[in-house]
Amino acid sequence: MPVVEETLELIEELVDGADITVKAVSLGLFYAGVSIESTSGSHGGVAYVFRDNPSCKPLETSGEYHEMDAVSLAKLSLSSSLAEASIGVASMNALSQLIMEENRERYRPVSIDVADLVKEGENVAMVGYMGPVIGKLVEKGCRVNVVEMRQVENPVVPVVQPDLMEDTLKEADVVIVTGSSLVNRTIDEILDMSIAPRVFAVAGPTASIIPDVLFDHGVTAVMGVTVTDPEEMIKVVSQGGGTRRLIARCAKKRACLSNFFKSK
Repeated sequence: MPVVEETLELIEELVDGADITVKAVSLGLFYAGVSIESTSGSHGGVAYVFRDNPSCKPLETSGEYHEMDAVSLAKLSLSSSLAEASIGVASMNALSQLIMEENRERYRPVSIDVADLVKEGENVAMVGYMGPVIGKLVEKGCRVNVVEMRQVENPVVPVVQPDLMEDTLKEADVVIVTGSSLVNRTIDEILDMSIAPRVFAVAGPTASIIPDVLFDHGVTAVMGVTVTDPEEMIKVVSQGGGTRRLIARCAKKRACLSNFFKSK
């Protein structure tokens, strides 16, 4: 079963019977945002928007998404429209934040950066361009190769097209995949590859889902964010804010590591 679909089933099981209300839904230039409220407080989630993708067209049900229940909203992650899928993954992330806050002993989140998992001089393969992370890795003397579908030029590290992805990942000590792979569902193709890195991380604000299923598929670190102020997050997202603005105003980095994880 695909990762997003399997995680959806687990989320639905874990929040079954909970009193959850969708407070707001936003679709901005760079992120979608969903805020929810439960008996334990307010929670939020964001997800990357593939704004240049042909499937991102005006949404026929815009103005109505906030009227859906949170689980139904999360199921939009399976939509053929990547704009709707962004809203769906954002709702998955909001529900995941609720689940993880109520089960801290199981998930044991820590506050570290993805670059902290990489040793000096290691060979790193990155799927999706993450400029700030690339800079940190280069400073550590790492050899970095980036797989990116967009036309991106970097004078320091090579950027290759997706048709070279498996060969690039096979050579890596560390593989870092952006959370946007959950939105376009390319994560399944990557997990099916015959690779065995020392560290396999899914990272970025979009990678804020509960990590259970990803861990089952060999991922060792799921490195997203905790939205600390859902109301402010909706403002930032709706006004075109990106990752740096989210971290500065309404979110903090959060990592779940497989070696800390308590399975059922």
